[in-house]
Amino acid sequence: MEPTNDIGNALHALLPHLTAADTSVLVAHLPRLKERLNALSTAFPAGTQHSVAIKTNPHPGMLSTLVKWGYGLEAASIEEVERALEAGCTPAKIVFDSPVKTRAEIAQVVTHKDLLVNVNSLGELDRYPAEVACCLGIRVNPQVHTGAPEMFDVSKNESKFGVAISDREAIIEAALQYPVRALHMHSGSQMKDLDVQKGALETLRDLALEINAKVPGKIEVLDIGGGLPSEPLCDASRMSAYSAIVREVFEAQPFHLVTEFGQWVHAEAGFAATQIEYRVDPGRLFIHLGADYFMRDAYTKARAFPLLAFSNTAQLLQGSTEKFDLAGPLCFAGDYLAHGAELPENISEGDWLVIDYTGANTYALWSRHCSRTVPAMWAWDGEKVVRWSDRKRIDF
Repeated sequence: MEPTNDIGNALHALLPHLTAADTSVLVAHLPRLKERLNALSTAFPAGTQHSVAIKTNPHPGMLSTLVKWGYGLEAASIEEVERALEAGCTPAKIVFDSPVKTRAEIAQVVTHKDLLVNVNSLGELDRYPAEVACCLGIRVNPQVHTGAPEMFDVSKNESKFGVAISDREAIIEAALQYPVRALHMHSGSQMKDLDVQKGALETLRDLALEINAKVPGKIEVLDIGGGLPSEPLCDASRMSAYSAIVREVFEAQPFHLVTEFGQWVHAEAGFAATQIEYRVDPGRLFIHLGADYFMRDAYTKARAFPLLAFSNTAQLLQGSTEKFDLAGPLCFAGDYLAHGAELPENISEGDWLVIDYTGANTYALWSRHCSRTVPAMWAWDGEKVVRWSDRKRIDF
């Protein structure tokens, strides 16, 4: 089915359920989500545990769906661990990666059998009892630069994440001294240089092998993180190249692999729809989603989201186009979704603008600026829509 037709069908199914207050809606596109997860599972060695990053899209409906389909969850805070458990995720498929775990949080997770807890420093190991039910891992900073944007680069020398590989001997000693069963590495979001990442993976593998040479079977799990930018499945060349590297590096190795992909899984698996409230000529449209939903885009380099225009009866608007600036609803001068966007010249009040590929780092980053309510979240399964949550106010 053509993507435009699919979005139109979803919008057509959705509109009868909306009220006047629903000036914007958020939609999880479940067929795309399933397709991306299947591609991920197929790409990696059999038995790899894929624990999807909660922070990328923490909606309870999304987490429950991932768990129901057999996937794990990666948590960056104790609150996300709690969300994962509430979603029904078995502890053995949960990864806890917070860099600032309190003693109380540690006490909360160590009793969960095989829940993977990655320590951020060697000093953190002193906070764990001599015997733990969880799977204890050490996060290693490979000290490489994979081409990730500066803001998302977590492997540079001065990174706050993990123990630098330059402290190799100390890592080995700690792994032997404490009840450590895993090593963890995440080189950064939106990695570009996969040759550098291959070297980092080899470093992690060799470190585990060196530890196991001293105590056979000591390291059982290698958590290799995530970090690939989104790409269309019709041309998933980066994921294909990366998974081939993973297969090569870990071929015939006795480790259970864990991944933590977020954006690659979620970005294309969602869209948002917002009504046109005002058209101000020349060339400006005021809409009900802006920097509140696209906060990362307002403050960093904006993503080029695909845009589609539909009438208030979900008919695709076509024909001659005009360039429009898309102004959001916040009392903030930088609140523009796009400048010079090509849209049908006959677009007007009451029509719907669909912003596609919004499944990642949008709902998760909803801004409280101007105290606006979060739109209702729906799920589209290819035939019908299901309401996951109502429009709601965030209480401070």
